Amino acid sequence: MSRVALGAGNLEWRKVRRAQLARGRRALNDVPEASLQSSDEGRRFWSRRTWSELAAVPAVSQVVLALVREGAAVEALAAYTTIAQDEARHAALSRALAERLGGYDEDVPDGLDYEPARLARPSDAPYAVWALANGCFSETVSLELIRARHAATRHPVVRAVLAETLKDESLHVRVAWLTASEVLPNLSPTQRRELWDYGQALAEMARRTFATRGLPARLRRHEARLRDGAAAAGLGALPAAHEDALVDEALATITARLGRLGLGPAR
Repeated sequence: MSRVALGAGNLEWRKVRRAQLARGRRALNDVPEASLQSSDEGRRFWSRRTWSELAAVPAVSQVVLALVREGAAVEALAAYTTIAQDEARHAALSRALAERLGGYDEDVPDGLDYEPARLARPSDAPYAVWALANGCFSETVSLELIRARHAATRHPVVRAVLAETLKDESLHVRVAWLTASEVLPNLSPTQRRELWDYGQALAEMARRTFATRGLPARLRRHEARLRDGAAAAGLGALPAAHEDALVDEALATITARLGRLGLGPAR
């Protein structure tokens, strides 16, 4: 893939950087002090949120490395570096919330795709691959879930953490689709077909990580009970069936947006 000047001289990238810098000065770094009763479902749900945020850190770092290799402008590099910092802060907030709810669980069950160490292995994949995976798919799905969770959550401590994450995720999605608008139209037909096929794999991964629909039956039932319990306790989750539906809706939106940028099934 040829070198590009992603972000060079683009007013939208400068607007994004100003918004990120303003967010950084107001960012929440500690879980607010307030009463929070122990909940097994809540602590395990927020442990999963921690794993997800931790996995995003090396994924975003791969985007940064690919952009350096391929000649992106400093505005784009700075935007993605800030996103990696946000994800690390979200992980810290999620872990602190899990601790307050009864204890952070470090053990990832077999069958769940939360592997920060695997994502940290050096990759020579082009920036378009990583930007599509971590930006257009993961960030967009995450935003829709967090927006719905925030709207349904009433506990002030949990709601504050969700509100903080929601503000950051909105900017992450803005960066992701700004990147896509500059990158995807310039790909060759072969690159577009390959990236589209990869996108289908990403959609299935989203159904296994953000939702439960793609999990093996026994694990899916277990994860659904956990989310249903955390939702019933008002601790930041939604019922599993609701979250599954939201993920499918988000993936349909992503497909439509990618189509407008020239990425779609082979004809």
